[in-house]
Amino acid sequence: MFKNFQSILQLNWFYFLLIIIIFWIGEINLFSAASGSLEPWAKNQLIRFLVFIPLFFLILMLKSRIIFNLCEIFLILIVIGLLLTLFFGYTGMGARRWLRLGFINLQISEFAKIFLVLYLAKYFHNLDFKGHLQVSRSIIPLIITFIIFILVAIQPDLGTALILLILGCLMIFFIGIRLIYPILIFFIMIAISPFLWTFLKPYQQSRVKTFLNPDLDPLGSGYHIIQSKIAIGSGGTRGNGFLGGSQSSLDFIPEKETDFVFSIFAEQFGFIGSIILISIFTLLIIIPIIKSINIQNTFVKLAILGLSIKLLIEVVINISMTLGILPVVGVALPFMSYGGSSLLSNMIICALIMNLMSVEKKFKYFR
Repeated sequence: MFKNFQSILQLNWFYFLLIIIIFWIGEINLFSAASGSLEPWAKNQLIRFLVFIPLFFLILMLKSRIIFNLCEIFLILIVIGLLLTLFFGYTGMGARRWLRLGFINLQISEFAKIFLVLYLAKYFHNLDFKGHLQVSRSIIPLIITFIIFILVAIQPDLGTALILLILGCLMIFFIGIRLIYPILIFFIMIAISPFLWTFLKPYQQSRVKTFLNPDLDPLGSGYHIIQSKIAIGSGGTRGNGFLGGSQSSLDFIPEKETDFVFSIFAEQFGFIGSIILISIFTLLIIIPIIKSINIQNTFVKLAILGLSIKLLIEVVINISMTLGILPVVGVALPFMSYGGSSLLSNMIICALIMNLMSVEKKFKYFR
């Protein structure tokens, strides 16, 4: 069930160092967001990290075969968890997204991203085919992806639901479906977008309108984006310095510990600091993707790709929405945004990536 100690030493510990660096940048940022105080965010986030570390190392020690075997079980548990959330979940900010489990509130949809990727990686591994994927073979993955998408979308949590949908479609694309099908789906989505608009809730429609023109409601729905842009712009090239910047210190930026942590960072450390941070995130994402190229095991290859792309999607969406390039959809910046479920899910993802990167390149089938 567990690897021997020697194989643990052979893991990519540089990747682990990148995780630690980003986490501590996040801690410094949360400390600054609270005007130089460990309360209420930095201290709690550090405690969570220390509590989750044993699970991180437990996943590192698992044999890849065990991860492979447990995919369906965890996906079933995720679907049950999403159903329980809809009926018995904790409601906050107008959405029922959290499930109370004793002393902790879990956002099950965060973990749905992980186990959807792992299940689809196992599904395509078991097909064991060469060449292009037939459309008929993609029906089951699409059905499962849409079921989870719907369960999350009706919470409502459209941002997470869209990430799940993108991940599911990308996994099918990675395995080798003909390019014509994704292109066809893209044009169909554009064609039916006016119809889909009617299904959006008023606050979701407001976010899209605000994205297109933040000045429509500068003191209401457009306030977040406007203040975020001011904060990032005021950082200039070198930033205003640690604990510097009027937007963060005077609390002009709402949700500065979650959705808009990048705005706080950019205001303090400027364009140069932002480029360094983005470069570290790039390494965190690109290292496993490059590693996966030569891996012959389909499950391992797809799992590493899917989990790495999940991190990429969240980094791109979070930073883009603080810049006003995308609508505000409540997507956390990995390891930097305050939140237990986001931190735990990303620690699980990175532990899985580290574990699977250690699989021998020539290892093709599980026995």
